[in-house]
Amino acid sequence: MWNYLTEMKKLIIFSSLLLFLLAEAKSQKDDPFDYGQEFLFGVSKATNGGFVSGGFFRYSYKKSDRIFHTFGIEIANIRHPQERRRQAPSIFGTSFYEGKEKYLVSTRLMYGYDLLLFKKAEQKGVQINGVVAGGPTLGLVSPYLLRSEGGGLVTYSQFINGAGSTAILGSAGYFSSLDQMEVALGAHLRASLLFEFGSFKSKVTGFEVGFLAEIFGREIEIVPTSTKNYNFYPAAFVSILFGSRK
Repeated sequence: MWNYLTEMKKLIIFSSLLLFLLAEAKSQKDDPFDYGQEFLFGVSKATNGGFVSGGFFRYSYKKSDRIFHTFGIEIANIRHPQERRRQAPSIFGTSFYEGKEKYLVSTRLMYGYDLLLFKKAEQKGVQINGVVAGGPTLGLVSPYLLRSEGGGLVTYSQFINGAGSTAILGSAGYFSSLDQMEVALGAHLRASLLFEFGSFKSKVTGFEVGFLAEIFGREIEIVPTSTKNYNFYPAAFVSILFGSRK
């Protein structure tokens, strides 16, 4: 079970750090952006996702000397904290998540601001941006199907309740249940720091660390047998990103 008080403390500490850096940046001499647009691609690892939680695209354009407007989209898998990977007993089997009944894939539409905090020197150093963004979320909810010994596809609860199979051979894969997909509406808010190390002004390479809070209009039963399912999903994340600017 997630400790929401701990997650909120993390958010407060991170927000305080971001505000401190903003204050420090304002005390420095203004040094305007020397580019007008930025295109970023990347992959993320979140505490409520898999090894690679998802990917994103962001587009930013100059609003003022140190502020960019940012638009983007992110697609990420969300996991329940009680999901447990298990290897199928058959020698021909693959792994699957025991007790898991639903996939939850979050499609996040982002709008926000990219604030220049520290600008790097010509072809060296590190540029640090503060990013604050949020927007609507479309939660794509579909059944998590398993391959059974008899060749059919079943959910874990169907297997437990005797769906005519004596063994599970592994996961059937995400695309096996797209025809049964439902949509859960929600919203998200994020705050992060972006560290950019690119050697050239026209190229971007770096990473981003931050905190994301996401809420849906209903509880998503990813693992029905769990003592708790959620409609609120807080997470810390780190992203590796690259892109270009002009």
